Amino acid sequence: MGVLAEGTVMSWNEIVKVRDAYRSYALSQLIRVFEKYQNQQGHCFEWGDELEFSMVRFDHSNKRVQLLLTGDKILPYLRKINEANLDGAHRIAWHPEACNYMIEGVPSEPYGYLSSYLNTVEANMTLRRNQAQKFLSERSDCEFILNLATFPRYGHGQFIYPSDERNDSERSLYYPDVLISPAHPRMKSVLENITERRQLPSPVAVPIFRDTATAKPFQDLAWKEKIDIQDDHIYLDGCLAGWGCCCLQVTFKAQSLDECLHVYDQLLPLTAIMLALSNACPIWRGYLTEIDSRYESVFQAGDDRTPEERQRITLNSRCAPTPFYLCDEHNHLNDVKLDVNEEVVSTLVKHGISSTLAHHLGHLFIRDPLVIIKENLHPIDDTTSYHFENLNSTVWHSLRFKPPPLDDDKMGWRVEFRPMDIQITDFENASFAVFMALVTRVILTYKLDLTIPISQVNENIARAHHRDSVRKEKFHFRIAEKIIPLSINEIINGINDFPGLVPLVQKYLNEMEDINSDTRFTIEQYLSLISKRAAGILLTNASWIRHFVTSHPSYKQDSIVTDEIQYDLMWKIKQIANGHETCPLLIQPRMKTHTNLCPT
Repeated sequence: MGVLAEGTVMSWNEIVKVRDAYRSYALSQLIRVFEKYQNQQGHCFEWGDELEFSMVRFDHSNKRVQLLLTGDKILPYLRKINEANLDGAHRIAWHPEACNYMIEGVPSEPYGYLSSYLNTVEANMTLRRNQAQKFLSERSDCEFILNLATFPRYGHGQFIYPSDERNDSERSLYYPDVLISPAHPRMKSVLENITERRQLPSPVAVPIFRDTATAKPFQDLAWKEKIDIQDDHIYLDGCLAGWGCCCLQVTFKAQSLDECLHVYDQLLPLTAIMLALSNACPIWRGYLTEIDSRYESVFQAGDDRTPEERQRITLNSRCAPTPFYLCDEHNHLNDVKLDVNEEVVSTLVKHGISSTLAHHLGHLFIRDPLVIIKENLHPIDDTTSYHFENLNSTVWHSLRFKPPPLDDDKMGWRVEFRPMDIQITDFENASFAVFMALVTRVILTYKLDLTIPISQVNENIARAHHRDSVRKEKFHFRIAEKIIPLSINEIINGINDFPGLVPLVQKYLNEMEDINSDTRFTIEQYLSLISKRAAGILLTNASWIRHFVTSHPSYKQDSIVTDEIQYDLMWKIKQIANGHETCPLLIQPRMKTHTNLCPT
């Protein structure tokens, strides 16, 4: 989660005194990045994925499952076995995440431009889970690593193991500070500084799913004395409400700055589409709800605005849908006015940066730094862009524009695609990652223009959260010169004047000369999953989870997910993820792949 650096973290009161100087250092570094790399070209296409895993412990005698706080113990083991492995294809880079039941695994080397790399993704994802599971299995036969977008009863009852006395530094009713990963060098400071900066509790209101026996009205009484609560909503609080969720992120390296900006702009309208397709979070704090995704909770939980700032409609949360296109030719589509640092914009334009891109970067510079390492406050030379990277990594949009660091000539200009919930199986996660990698190639090869106004992107993001949005919602989408409402099925599988994203990917594959039969077979299985999910033939993870709960024999049609229901759900997920059971509602039995760790 962002730039990891160790040292003495500064308190919020200390940061306030130096934040202007810090932003000045970050701006100087950003200008040097553009001076050094703006005209750099010729990078080969490389890409990678990031998976955030959850660890759980089953208590079979009591039919209970809890989040296992062992991230700080497993990470040294994982790093040791990977440092000893000299084969790059079999090495994984492991990192801490916000909570101590979460860890992040990424390939130690990026996937390359050859098509055969597309057939290594699923095997690499399985390797990651197997490495972590080996450590857990050696300790116990009831501890497992799972792909969970959110733990159903996260924040409700005895949901963590081992339990511990809570403290109040995050001032949360539901999420004790013992959740915070002690292995993450800056997370506790980030959480404390967001809380200090916003000066008030920040409850997240989630509409409850009204079933036949749900209380009328449903009231979350724990908040009744604190705020003017809304009927039929449950409340979450604190940053950990959102940052305890897990996702799949994919990053693409472009051959030049211009290509990076172009891919960024064309991916922006797809953030809502892929959010809907990957929805996996229908349960919050032990209740079925009317939303299916983690993203709105992340947006609200990470909001660091003060009460006065929240009154300004031109200042959004630093956790928000992507607010701007970056190419000058799309500037007219930036129709949502938001604050920017005009001095930063002017300075960047004077240094040759296009006005639209400078506007985006100026928006980043209205944010305060959330964490500063005292030893790194003042740069010792001009060879690092640490201050800018730290600022950029603590603004959480659905896309992230990532300039190359000053101290790495090979990193290149990158786009990070961030909206997708993690999926239950490696097959599903590989399907989404490979599909998005191929979509970037389709965008460039066929010169697609998918852009729509930012206001319509925001509407699409809101709709994507809704229950069963894949089958029930329409989304603004561009076909040639017109923007019309389309279903996910029409966007993915085609309609009249638009062939659909999956058929376009298949056309691209048909024109490739270097693709082998195993790779093509695997990709066809991935495209089949995407296509059938978009068509409603297969369920999203969220719809399947909702179906499991409402069909459970102990469910009482009251919207409540009990410990017993959660236990059975988590065990079912464990069995499906490890191939011990099939689930035709999620993945058709014939969807088998031939994947390898090394490209062939």
